[in-house]
Amino acid sequence: MASPLKLRIILDDQNAEKLILPSRPETVDDLISEIKTRFELLHDFRLQYEDPDFNNALCNLVSIESLPSIATVKVVHLIDLDLSSMSTDDTVILSSPERSCRTEAWPENFTVPSFTYDIEYILSKGNTAYEQEGKTLKLTKDQKHNILEAMAIEMYKYTGYPSGKQFGKAAEALVKKHACLKEKTGTGYDGWKNSLRFKMGNYRTKLSRAGVKDVSVNAGKRSRINPTAASSHSNIKRPRRGEINYLPDYPAGESKESLEAQRNELSREFEKVAAERDGALIFLLMHRTFALRREEIINSSRPIAELRERWPALFCEAQLYKEVHRITNQNLPFSFFASLDRYTPHLLNLYKQKQSGTFGQKMVGLLSDYSRQDKNDVQAARTAVLFGLALYLKEDTSEVFRSCKEADFDKHQKGAVVLLAVTEENASAVPFSPQHVTIILEDQVVLSHRYWADALVILFGLIYALHLEYPEKLKGFFEFIQIVLLNLDDGRRQIKPKLLSLKNELELSV
Repeated sequence: MASPLKLRIILDDQNAEKLILPSRPETVDDLISEIKTRFELLHDFRLQYEDPDFNNALCNLVSIESLPSIATVKVVHLIDLDLSSMSTDDTVILSSPERSCRTEAWPENFTVPSFTYDIEYILSKGNTAYEQEGKTLKLTKDQKHNILEAMAIEMYKYTGYPSGKQFGKAAEALVKKHACLKEKTGTGYDGWKNSLRFKMGNYRTKLSRAGVKDVSVNAGKRSRINPTAASSHSNIKRPRRGEINYLPDYPAGESKESLEAQRNELSREFEKVAAERDGALIFLLMHRTFALRREEIINSSRPIAELRERWPALFCEAQLYKEVHRITNQNLPFSFFASLDRYTPHLLNLYKQKQSGTFGQKMVGLLSDYSRQDKNDVQAARTAVLFGLALYLKEDTSEVFRSCKEADFDKHQKGAVVLLAVTEENASAVPFSPQHVTIILEDQVVLSHRYWADALVILFGLIYALHLEYPEKLKGFFEFIQIVLLNLDDGRRQIKPKLLSLKNELELSV
């Protein structure tokens, strides 16, 4: 009788799954096919295993007979290797779409650009005079225009709609580098801050007339020649949650028609069974059609069912995370769990201090349930901290975070935004060990995961990728993830005092 094969499959830096097969596959390719099917992996990959002959160092799995009956196997994505090993000249196809996308968020320290030679010469002399005599520089109208224009171009590299805080940072950096421009009153740069604000508005108008999408989308508002249009301040489409690529332009040489043809090719790949899909092609087509997809999502309110039909890859975990990376330039699961695990000890201590009131009593129950879990179980710790966060912020989780038994699963597949944990009989109210966790959007089951915290990360990714509003009763909870865990904050959003207090306390604790 064939003995079972017990494997620990390392999917990425943050995820590992257990796989038990009734017998050993005949070939390595058969094992790869089985892993692809079980875990819905789209990319091509090879396998490495921990070789006991070399103190469990990773070795490439070439022969299936080399694999112990109980082993740890690592998935190595070939598409990632290919991209990292290619030179710039080799990646023309892949890099072309990136030319329309930003690759950096607003920096912690804004870098003042170099100006034209004549302006740099004037500023150099002005800075010397300021150091020697404390004399500020008086600019001509054209000179000031040139400085502001260059600053606007530099700011646009990061966002077309800087916040007041970001304008202030840019103005402060300008007078810090060129002290001769410092004003004699206030902060020394208030006037420059206002001038940058107006210049950025003018620069957006120039870009809008050129057809740049992330600013032209707001063109055509009410004016003297169009008095019946919507107010110029109504329904402004701009990044509001730290998005770097909110509404990018089409890649060079592409049109709506050509991108739609590629979208159709992508859809045809998903008509195949999972094992037969070309993962590398799916990645490439998702990459190329990013601008078309964002245009659809931002400018229309398509139902989730229609988006699933048009963009099926967006509802696969691996492709979803790549989409969030395109939007925010962040590795969502890595950033999320790295921050959460760093703050976990301090958050648990804060929760222990919250004992009074209705939410305090619920917190006592949560911590009591957590005390009965294995303290080495990172999934239990993450679930406890995240559930406790909503209680700490005094927010109602009942509409979004739900639990049910397997027999009742069909009855609970309703809701606008739901994280539904299927648990065993007599399980804790907090799903520390769910059978599975399902994400529901607009009454549609869209994705599922084995662990609750991972399912929450997927839900957050879907909210970003599909441009959804945060659930009304859990706004503070999701803003904590956005602003504190992921640092996706442009300074525009007014943070609630309780959330701001928690943010400041956590920053002091690490």
